Amino acid sequence: MILRHEREPVDAQPVENTFVAIDERSGEVLGASVIYVSYNPALFPLRPLQVRIQFDASPVPDALLGASVARAREICTQSGELSRIYVHCAPDDDALMEQLAPFGFQDNDALIRMRLALPADLDFKAPAGCAVVYDDLSDPLERKYFLERYNELFNVQHDLTWLSEFIDRQDFTRILTVASTGMAGEILIWREGSSGIIGFIQTAKRWRKLGVASYMLSLACEAFEQQRLDCAEINLRARYRHMVRLMARAGFSQTALLMRYPGIDINPSD
Repeated sequence: MILRHEREPVDAQPVENTFVAIDERSGEVLGASVIYVSYNPALFPLRPLQVRIQFDASPVPDALLGASVARAREICTQSGELSRIYVHCAPDDDALMEQLAPFGFQDNDALIRMRLALPADLDFKAPAGCAVVYDDLSDPLERKYFLERYNELFNVQHDLTWLSEFIDRQDFTRILTVASTGMAGEILIWREGSSGIIGFIQTAKRWRKLGVASYMLSLACEAFEQQRLDCAEINLRARYRHMVRLMARAGFSQTALLMRYPGIDINPSD
């Protein structure tokens, strides 16, 4: 087996962050990987440099796995940042977990679903000086500003087509908490069957730890109850620990493991 880089960038990633494993006799492609690098101190203040390795085969050829992890480590070391290397792993893909373990990957992050049965007795108070606005993001300027905030927070480049996929969902609503100085927080909700979905929640930096997010959660659940829905659900990254704690305080509990994100935490001195 031989390894080489792709000849052209993949998903805007440089060719040095790509690997292809090829059977040297038959020329068959045995697997490939792409390494994605993202710097996001807002979401990951403890590990702002996030390096994700994406594999297109399971099991992953050993040489491909080793080369990909070595390149990811090199990126982290050269950055001098507190970093994390991680891989998407399906909840039942124990074979991939076994392959990753010798390289130091730990199964300590995931995408989880949290749920709250309705009706819920949430009694969070409105933050002082705030008013509530309900809309459906039909205004072009509001869509533009929302996308700017979302893309900045998650360090992505989503467009109006992406946003429209959410706006078009059943009973889509945005709930805004607004102060005299501007937006304090916002939450996007919609309906899927008998479940109320919380798709996004954000609090403006100056309004954090003042009860804005808890209040918006209570408003969302109130809207779901008016529709006589059975439960409220949200999908969360387990490493957003402040969000997991927020949902737990509101009575949400984990009901599903949707994706595992095993990883390695890298320190500048490693």
